[in-house]
Amino acid sequence: MDLSDRPAFWTSVGRWLLSSGNSAAHFLALLLVSPFSRSAAWGIYRHWGRTAFRIFHITASLRDDNNGDLGPKPHLYVWLNQSSLTDTVALAQVLPPFYAIGNIEYAAMPFLGWAIVPLRFVVIVRQWREQAIRGIDRACQRLASGETWLISTEGSRTPNGELLPFKKGPAVLAIKAQATIIPLAIHGARVVMPTGEWRIRPGHIEIHLLHALATKGLTYDDRDVLLEKLRRLAQLELGATTSPHARDRGIE
Repeated sequence: MDLSDRPAFWTSVGRWLLSSGNSAAHFLALLLVSPFSRSAAWGIYRHWGRTAFRIFHITASLRDDNNGDLGPKPHLYVWLNQSSLTDTVALAQVLPPFYAIGNIEYAAMPFLGWAIVPLRFVVIVRQWREQAIRGIDRACQRLASGETWLISTEGSRTPNGELLPFKKGPAVLAIKAQATIIPLAIHGARVVMPTGEWRIRPGHIEIHLLHALATKGLTYDDRDVLLEKLRRLAQLELGATTSPHARDRGIE
């Protein structure tokens, strides 16, 4: 990727300093409010992201193929392409309040990662299979009770824009909870902030909600078919392919 259009060094440093102050103030407010009001906590989280985007001159928008009709609840947003640290900030701005499954590496990130604890997201350690399974099970119970959730099919950010191997967790989670899947793709986030890059470019990020997929009546034996359907949707939407030597990893 061409990095010649990166902002100047000191411009980027100044924006990061402003963003750090913004993060510290909003994180403190989130800690104080989250035990008492989920809606107020989410409002703080959303405002945090919008302010950060203004600092870095980024905009976000939503394109919904469902025209607002997402089908019967519960809803599980399945994130098809994880490409940038700006992804989650954009998602929180344009989607209704949700819970998410995050990995321990993200949760350890100052402020932005720490925020997932007071927001009651589920944190899993991918390298610790038993803990990850327990986390998925907790999320499944909460999803089945009517909560709205978000999960990534890849589990980590792509370093080069190609799709990473899809994990089976999202398909299993949706089937167990009999949830409606809303696949989503993110456009523009990797251009704004590629993996490994700290200088954030001004730009626009679009969240595209693809047609919802019902899982009512599906069983555990249908997980591979559902996963393949999600993979085909991602490839069609993004014009990307998974390495022919890559194998699916994850919780079955």
